[in-house]
Amino acid sequence: MFPPGWRERAWRRLGERLDLLVIGGGITGAGVLHDAALRGLAVGLVERGDFGGGTSSRSSKLIHGGLRYLRRMQLGITRTACRERDQLALLSPHLVRQMRFLYPSYEHDATPGWQIGLGLSMYDHLTPVHHRHERVDAAEAAALVPRLARGGLEFGLLYDDAVADDARLVHAAVSAGVLAGGAALSYARTEELVRDRGGRVMGALVRDLESGATQEVRATVVVNATGVWVDEVRAMGGGARSRVRPSRGSHLLFPRAVLPLDVAVTALSADDGRPVFAVPHPEGTLVGTTDLFHDGPLDDPRPTAEETAYLLRFVQTVFPAARATGRSVVGAFAGVRPVISSHAENPSAASREEAVWEERGMVSTAGGKLTTFRATAGKVVDAAVKLLPEARRESLAPSQTAAVALPWRADPAELARGLAAMGVAEDVARGMARRLGALALPAAGSGAALAPLAEGLDLCAAELVWQLRFGGVVHLEDLLLRRVRLGMWQPRRCLELAPSLRPLLRRAAGWTVPRWNAEVARLERAVANWLPAEAG
Repeated sequence: MFPPGWRERAWRRLGERLDLLVIGGGITGAGVLHDAALRGLAVGLVERGDFGGGTSSRSSKLIHGGLRYLRRMQLGITRTACRERDQLALLSPHLVRQMRFLYPSYEHDATPGWQIGLGLSMYDHLTPVHHRHERVDAAEAAALVPRLARGGLEFGLLYDDAVADDARLVHAAVSAGVLAGGAALSYARTEELVRDRGGRVMGALVRDLESGATQEVRATVVVNATGVWVDEVRAMGGGARSRVRPSRGSHLLFPRAVLPLDVAVTALSADDGRPVFAVPHPEGTLVGTTDLFHDGPLDDPRPTAEETAYLLRFVQTVFPAARATGRSVVGAFAGVRPVISSHAENPSAASREEAVWEERGMVSTAGGKLTTFRATAGKVVDAAVKLLPEARRESLAPSQTAAVALPWRADPAELARGLAAMGVAEDVARGMARRLGALALPAAGSGAALAPLAEGLDLCAAELVWQLRFGGVVHLEDLLLRRVRLGMWQPRRCLELAPSLRPLLRRAAGWTVPRWNAEVARLERAVANWLPAEAG
């Protein structure tokens, strides 16, 4: 939670001497902030955009072991990811929800179903939490997914994984770090690294993009957790050789009416034999992902028409009864992954293991997955602590995050019932419980309207006002694209609805008419990146 005045307080804190300065407010930087603060470190974080505004809000939303990594015998990352998946689901079920996945095996598949079954047997035993996949016959698989293709269907395999709203997970981790004593500031750009006479990194010159003010933020250790931008920050400190080769993953979004699923589906693309997911969310169904080396700009990537066509063909092949066309796609987005450079000929063959290294007093990290952010953060902080003076190291606690839930935990079903008793419409109650956790109760009691903003939406004025005041929102796009995700799941409707929100949001945020107009223009540019490209 970010109460009024949070930016000013964070700016002042950054002016104090820090043990760690974290550059990058995606999922890794957020995890580092939380881990470091819990150990007793004086830690601050700066992010040049919104928290989670880059790759970390453009993932496949999966908290999973990565079944496909077993095909390449990448056992280390799979084991870690399975362990972290179960830990997150146990500690923070309000953010990470378990889901059953169906793998339909077809007689024409490039990889025989029995091989997938062997992999799932390994998958079941990679964590102390016992999982058991099961085989179902073709009729049972078709009953579970009525729109599934039946021609050549041999059997189905059911297994466990989990899903999350990635942007919300980032925000929860940043909030956890702040609650533990850290400082975090969004829209704060690192202009240059501060170095001593020997070239060692000792901090950064940071500009508050909202006020225009700059200050030197001094820290014993700087952590570069900027994802695909890691080499750009390294270059400021004298790093020369590139460590990251970005890869792009694109996704399509469908309304539940087009692709209704009660279980997620993992199936092989007929084009190239790659596994593709179709995952149900309360807002719709996500289909992805592609995996291509990315050579274009890193900011605001978009799916190409070819990627859109590839994913649409997958849907048409695996779910023919859905009768999906290009017009069925309501949204599309791409994320660029910070894959460590290797000799792999395609990004699917590259390892998703994280790398952590130190150069001239700066600790950098890249690689890894959304699922493994907590473990990665622990390794990063361990590396940073080694660079602190011995007396400071001895005063610190070990990592605590393995036993600490992320904030605002509450049972979503119980919370929704409580909100309904307060007069909140059923759909809105479920939406508030999902997005806000335990904070939904004070949001509903704010005195603002609790009715749906429009037909078919699970949003109400009370939540928007609360998010504006306490959700770390700086710009309208933060609110509609990442806090409530309307701009993601229904980008066209988001743009249509925004003008009608002017009286409510201007009053709540205290924005002038010119500021409101600038915010709407900014929202339009941001949401344009979530509109589907023509598949041809």
